[in-house]
Amino acid sequence: MHKEDSKYYEEVIASKRMFGGKIFNVDVEQVVLPNGIPAIREIVQHHGAVGIIPFVDDKMIFVRQWRAPLGQETLEIPAGKIDADEGRDLQEVALREMNEELGLTTDKLEKVTAFFASPGYSNEKITIYSAKNLQQVENKRPLDNDEFLNVEKLTLNEAEKYVEDGTICDGKTIFAVTYWKLLKAKGE
Repeated sequence: MHKEDSKYYEEVIASKRMFGGKIFNVDVEQVVLPNGIPAIREIVQHHGAVGIIPFVDDKMIFVRQWRAPLGQETLEIPAGKIDADEGRDLQEVALREMNEELGLTTDKLEKVTAFFASPGYSNEKITIYSAKNLQQVENKRPLDNDEFLNVEKLTLNEAEKYVEDGTICDGKTIFAVTYWKLLKAKGE
């Protein structure tokens, strides 16, 4: 369906970049709603990200790190943003992040899904991959200068407990744990 064919389509009549950053930009758009009334939309423009669900034996690998916006440590699946100057080969981005955060690579990387993190105000799309048959890399990439993390391998029961206590609290990682639970229920 073309956007103009939607009965919910909002026509953008003006747009202004309010902030241009390294990770995202913020635009303010003036729109006309379907009922003809004007409105303002504040939109975070993001290049997108990848997340990796790395399986090893009967465990999944997570990274523990500090998240300043939350003021707490989190456990997350390895993930990273797509840089503005990168191509659109998201598998290469996923392999880069596995190398950088875990020191691992794989020849078995499969796309699981893609979703928008928060479509009410952002166009950030996260593509999730499953990784099996993990191997150590020959040349590990360094972490980003502002990145400090610890790698942890968890069982499904351990991961579920961290979801319950809020240590695992982001959507992509909760999805990964739920996906893992579904795989287990199917005997995979």
